[in-house]
Amino acid sequence: MTPRAARRQFLTNLLRVLAPLVIMTLCLVALAGHAELPALSELIAMTRQVAPQNWIGALGATVLSFWALGRYDAVAHRHLRTGIADPLARRAGMASIAFSQAVGFGLLSGSFSRWRLLPQLSPLQAAQLTGFVGITFMSALSVICGLSLVLIAPSLAMRGIGFGILLAAACVAVLCFFHPEWRIRGLKLRLPSLQAICALAIWSLMDVVFAGMALWFLLPEGSGITLAALLPAYFLALGLAILSSSPGGAGPLELAMLALLPGADPAALVAGLLAFRAVYYGLPAALAGALLLWPSLMRQALPEDQDPEDYLGSDVRAAASQPFDRPQSETGVILQNGGHVMAFGLNQVAMLDTPQISAVLFDPISGRRGEIPEALARHARSRNAAACLYKCSPRLALAARRHGWRVLRIAQEAVVHPQSFSDSGSDYRQLRRKLRHAQKAGLRIELAWGSLPLRRMAEVDALWIRQHGRARGTTMGQFEPSYVAIQMTFLAWIDERLIGFMTFHRAADEWCLDLVRQLPGAPDGTGHAMVRAAIEAAREAGVTRLSLAAVPDHRFATRLDRGLRQFKACFAQTWEPRYIAAPTWSQLALSLAELIRLVHRPARPGHPAVDQTEIGVGESDALLLQPAYDKAEENSVALKRSA
Repeated sequence: MTPRAARRQFLTNLLRVLAPLVIMTLCLVALAGHAELPALSELIAMTRQVAPQNWIGALGATVLSFWALGRYDAVAHRHLRTGIADPLARRAGMASIAFSQAVGFGLLSGSFSRWRLLPQLSPLQAAQLTGFVGITFMSALSVICGLSLVLIAPSLAMRGIGFGILLAAACVAVLCFFHPEWRIRGLKLRLPSLQAICALAIWSLMDVVFAGMALWFLLPEGSGITLAALLPAYFLALGLAILSSSPGGAGPLELAMLALLPGADPAALVAGLLAFRAVYYGLPAALAGALLLWPSLMRQALPEDQDPEDYLGSDVRAAASQPFDRPQSETGVILQNGGHVMAFGLNQVAMLDTPQISAVLFDPISGRRGEIPEALARHARSRNAAACLYKCSPRLALAARRHGWRVLRIAQEAVVHPQSFSDSGSDYRQLRRKLRHAQKAGLRIELAWGSLPLRRMAEVDALWIRQHGRARGTTMGQFEPSYVAIQMTFLAWIDERLIGFMTFHRAADEWCLDLVRQLPGAPDGTGHAMVRAAIEAAREAGVTRLSLAAVPDHRFATRLDRGLRQFKACFAQTWEPRYIAAPTWSQLALSLAELIRLVHRPARPGHPAVDQTEIGVGESDALLLQPAYDKAEENSVALKRSA
């Protein structure tokens, strides 16, 4: 560092230290000059007018305020993925805030106290945590102030400011939903999830309301200040005090309260603030100081640093680790969408962790259904995300309902049983007509295994997208060479021209339809012919269940997806209901919104819209899964013979 840079850094640090002290001094001088206040001894005597039950009420409100602050810190720890268990994070947060609000210099004192109480954190992590808490708390406080202005502001202009604050907050929430991650000069910035935003808002509101109540309890008798008038003034004054970073907010808090409550007796208000500082600032700061001197006291108060609720344990595994012998082949979609296999004890599920939700896709890969909802809820809570079971079977939906979850039927899955399938009879009249059309057009269906005409398939996919628009994703596959290479693929040819193709996820005893691509103007019955060939190939391979995937099941589904439903109905399939489930209706609504967003705005194949650094999954999972599929040698031989 050059001498000039070192000098500039020294002056900057000196200004950070002196500015809060200068602000405090100027505010106290202004307070003494503009308000007729009695001597300090008389102010202390006025505090003795406070009834004993009011002191008890103030102590209770202080406890509740710090209880909310501890929950606030736990949410921040989960967002920054510090790995600190919630009980320890809550206690450290309460102590750190008690210390920093009493001594001032919020960023420095808060970072130091968190680093001191949590040696697992690096100084940088402690500073990040303090900065996150400070920025989000001020944001939440501004929303609370905006709401207060809308409700009780005396002028139309002030109410307009309140509406502006609320509108800006709504825009930020929308931004967090649609653009949860930003990259700025190579650094990745993760915005809080909507679950985290709601939690932070609730804990912030509880904190400032109970703190304001503590101040109201400690006002001398006969002050004439109502709680409804005090709270909005306290919210605004608190924001100014925090911005000043003065020790205990001294000066700015008093000056702002007197300005915002012009009809109040200055002596009574300042006397109440003195008592408030003793209860809300002094006592918590003394306890926090003891913990900072002896940090082991806080950790000894906890039985262990790990969350005692998680008895099953959990393990994150790559998407390629899912076994070939699994109940549902459709879980293979996590190879492309950035999902992973999550093991809750002996229970394995296909998991998709997004910025807003933690979703278990379909039924468990293995294990007991009844243990999934509780374990999933804990996992989602650790990420500040909503928990969700998506496209689960009635049995898993029933298990979730027994845990008090909200369940909604959203889809019907079309299932064909190849071993008993026959296209004779009146139920298949439409299918036979479509197959005749395809045959007259000279259509030839080929089962491809091992070697695929990927360049021609890419051309078909590009033309299909040009006609139908961007391909959907996340819970539906997109064309990608390494992805389709491990699927069962059926090619539709006319002479030497590729007309279309169809791919199926594959497991030991089930196939599931994934990609369907056809050229514009493909002969009528092309899709039907490919499905019919897949049914026959599955019969030859000994597969007992072939899924044609799901169609939406809601009030307008038959109108919006009539063609898709009619296509699958040609095979006289069995319709099996599929459900979405979440712990609360709000989490269910958020899960539906997030899934709709991801389906309609998927990431490019190979670039999942989830943070792979969190789960340790690479882009080559699809290739890694190939050996697992090669274990089914007997099925492969049967399929090649049937081609």
